[in-house]
Amino acid sequence: MKPKRGSLGKTTRPRLAGVLPRKRLFGLLDSGREGSVVWISGPPGCGKTTLAASYLDQSGIRCLWYQLDEGDGDPATFFYYLGLAAEELSEGAAEPLPLLAPEYHAALAVFARRYFQSLYALLKPPFAVVFDGYHEIPASSALHEVMRIALGELPRGGCAVIVSRGDPPATLARLRANRALSALGWEELRLTREEAGEIALERRPGLDAETLEALYASTQGWAAGLVLMLEQVKLGGLGDAPDLSTSQLVFDYLAGEIFQKTDAPTQDFLLRTACLPQMTASMARELTGDERAASILDGLHRNNYFVALREARPEPLYQYHPMFRQFLLARAQEGLAKDLRRRLQRQAAALLEAAGRTDDALALYRDSHDWDDMARLIEAQAQAMLAQGRGETLRHWIEDLPPELLGRYPWAVYWAAASQAQIAPREARLLYERAFDLFRASGEQGREGMILASSGAMDAILYELDDLSLLDRWIAVLDEAAAAGVRIASPSIEARVACSMVFALTLRKPQRRDIEQWVERALACAHHAAEPNLQMFVALLCALTLMWTGLYQRAQQLIELARRMAGASGVSPFSRITLKNLETMYCMLTAQYEPGLQAMRTGLETARATGVHTWTFQLLVHGYGAALGAGDLDTAARIAKELEPLAADAGRLSQVFHRHFQAWEAMLRKDLMRALQTEKSALRLAVEVGCPYFEALCRLALAQVLLECGDQRKCIARLHRVRALVREIPNRHLEYSCLLGFADMALAHGRPRPGLKALRLGLEIGRQYGYQHFLWWWPTAMSRVCARALEEGIETDYVRTLIKQRALTPEGASEAWPWMFRVYTLGSFRIERHGELLGGSGKAQRRPLELLKLLIAHGGEKVSESRIVDALWPRIDGDSAHRSFTSTLHRLRKLLGEDRVIVLHEGKLTLERRYVWVDAWAFDALAARVDAASDPAQYEALAERMLALYRGPFMADEADAPWVLQPRERMRGRLARAMSRVLRHWQESGQRERALGCYQNCREVDPGALEQASFKPLVTDR
Repeated sequence: MKPKRGSLGKTTRPRLAGVLPRKRLFGLLDSGREGSVVWISGPPGCGKTTLAASYLDQSGIRCLWYQLDEGDGDPATFFYYLGLAAEELSEGAAEPLPLLAPEYHAALAVFARRYFQSLYALLKPPFAVVFDGYHEIPASSALHEVMRIALGELPRGGCAVIVSRGDPPATLARLRANRALSALGWEELRLTREEAGEIALERRPGLDAETLEALYASTQGWAAGLVLMLEQVKLGGLGDAPDLSTSQLVFDYLAGEIFQKTDAPTQDFLLRTACLPQMTASMARELTGDERAASILDGLHRNNYFVALREARPEPLYQYHPMFRQFLLARAQEGLAKDLRRRLQRQAAALLEAAGRTDDALALYRDSHDWDDMARLIEAQAQAMLAQGRGETLRHWIEDLPPELLGRYPWAVYWAAASQAQIAPREARLLYERAFDLFRASGEQGREGMILASSGAMDAILYELDDLSLLDRWIAVLDEAAAAGVRIASPSIEARVACSMVFALTLRKPQRRDIEQWVERALACAHHAAEPNLQMFVALLCALTLMWTGLYQRAQQLIELARRMAGASGVSPFSRITLKNLETMYCMLTAQYEPGLQAMRTGLETARATGVHTWTFQLLVHGYGAALGAGDLDTAARIAKELEPLAADAGRLSQVFHRHFQAWEAMLRKDLMRALQTEKSALRLAVEVGCPYFEALCRLALAQVLLECGDQRKCIARLHRVRALVREIPNRHLEYSCLLGFADMALAHGRPRPGLKALRLGLEIGRQYGYQHFLWWWPTAMSRVCARALEEGIETDYVRTLIKQRALTPEGASEAWPWMFRVYTLGSFRIERHGELLGGSGKAQRRPLELLKLLIAHGGEKVSESRIVDALWPRIDGDSAHRSFTSTLHRLRKLLGEDRVIVLHEGKLTLERRYVWVDAWAFDALAARVDAASDPAQYEALAERMLALYRGPFMADEADAPWVLQPRERMRGRLARAMSRVLRHWQESGQRERALGCYQNCREVDPGALEQASFKPLVTDR
């Protein structure tokens, strides 16, 4: 078993010598173990620790021993050293237990529960865990709640023994009520006369019964008092025991009596070593210069004279009993000169420092007012303490330094900031600023410190996400350092600094062209740092930056890299949740909604299981965006409800994202007023925070809402500001969404030239980068611009792919749209599905096709079952007619292969226009536009398109069906009116050849149209 740094006896059980086996109490302990927790309490010196250790010695049960002290009031310190104890016990064969990193603090109970579940699984029942010295824990410490969880998680066969001077705290009341905790107090721990006699017989053979009775009467079963009075007997007879109220005063009196009779060199040895909380013989020898150190300590232990021995490497550790040490410290205060005491404390601190006992060394440096050595040691150990999760302990040590001293120790100020970075980022930022000023004042030697303080200040600002303008100062500092060629020796620190710069530039100065250089620098440095959590963090943060610049393919490669690293040993829950957060965001931005929602759910499950909720708000926001992008408003509403209680504590930039999506949801629900007000508040926050990217997003969304509200003037004004912003930001995805938004607005307001130019540029970017989504996906607007692009022949392949992938549905009856179904009714009847002719002209399909034709003839919307039955089954009554209708509808749906195309609701049939294009409907739409058009060029073009659609009379193959005649004549009349208007204009303008060609085309497709009243004058003129 290899020794662990810093444990130094804290996690080793005392080795006993000359101890009375208290079989009476062993039986009580056996009974107590049935309830899993035994609490041993009593005054100092009554044998609590000795009882626990001797009981475990005789039981042979596997044991983890943990010596509590005041430092364990910081739960991170407790978990760190307990993890070392577990590692020693398993001899390094098991995965190390986690450290209490800052991200766990918000859900300490969850962390503690998982920690002890892992610890107990490692120990494997039957086992015992001993926590000795519980009274050392401050009343305000969170460790009391941790201990409640630790004891509650004990498995069957596991037992906890707690040794304390006091009774169990209130947090353990339920355990006592449930009889899971049994207590042994002072009444049980008192020595009986028989036990006192056995001790006397062992230590002072031949003691007469009268003296023994007097000893017992004086000590009342107090073990420490008995041992001291037996020592008095040895040195000169039994004196009168003082009638004092506390055990410490009695101990001091008795020990003083014996101390006075000890030889001077031994007295001096004891006084000089009292400042050491634990010591090896070599440490005691070096501190005192006494070559007898090993024999003195060993003799005291063998005689069980208030010195405990703990096995450790390379040497055993000795520890004075707390009462004995307190007595010696008080005597040293009286018997040693002040300067000598200070010198001994400093020398002892140096010995402890060399032995890895940082906390004890710092305490002695503090007590001796050796502030320079204390500051030096803090600076040397701060990084390691933060890595252990012990930021709170580090912060307290730094706070113990005189404030005026910190001006000489900028690194101490820096580490004070680092210890608060994730807990109190605003306070941390102020400390980083102070450290930066101190480093700068120190000249060239402070250059690296300036860079790290700048990076830390950036991180604090970014963690808070409240005022990004504060980043400007620190961006300038790192720019200056980069220009001067300053580099940091440590690849891991260099990677973190580069990451700070990457994120700061992305949010605050996205127009900078060197962001990608910083990305590559961060990735290269992380590659040379053998830290999987750091490598994952760098990869994911760089992926985030690439996503915010629209480079999704490169971002996906980095996410995949992080995904491969996620299974490595030592990867923290924080890293795994960060990965899921980025996966959710990536899927949201690339229209992979179900995988995105699944990544969100996985991330939230891990967060709940581990208590790491750093990314919970962002996970939900990204999932919210994914649900909105998919048009799944029910899921979006559920996620929005989860976000509500978290929003108040989120940084202002996170709130921008949230409000932006709330406005988006309102827009999708057609609540334009709520969308307008919510997006205005999001924009206001984005401007206040100082994030150009989010400002552009919000302004673009606001322009879209204003367009839908019909406010053209404000819409145009917002859009001009957006375009100015986008031109400054090299973000192709933002440019894509802006160009398409501008195209929609320009085309809607009769500005085809700039609108089509923007449409062409935007779709070219979309095709080049494979974009299929943006963060204000408004299907209605996208359908409009896609329909226009198809009409104009702009990026048609990409547009058709976009329509198919996003399941866009058209507003009108554009023939160019990639419809699921096309139904041709003018001339010969036929159906195409995804461009392929649909079979089904046989006798078996006659009735289903008649049903479809009838539905189209009656307008395709809400055609009642009774009307259909009357037309197709006029001679069948009641239930038979209904069965025929139902059967035929089923056969028609089966023929089409899509149930959703024909909807039956409340006894009425509808042919879904989102999926079906019908030439007759397109023809009617064009006819209406011709009637409304006043410009000859416009109605000429529309009329020619009408004639191209009209390939013959409506349902020509259903010549005798009465339900066909009325719509057939209506369409014939509309063709005649439109073409006669065009022919008249051509005749009057001298274009007689063109008019003649049009007339011939009309006669070929439908001679009956020439018989319409509107055509006859033109026929005569001809």
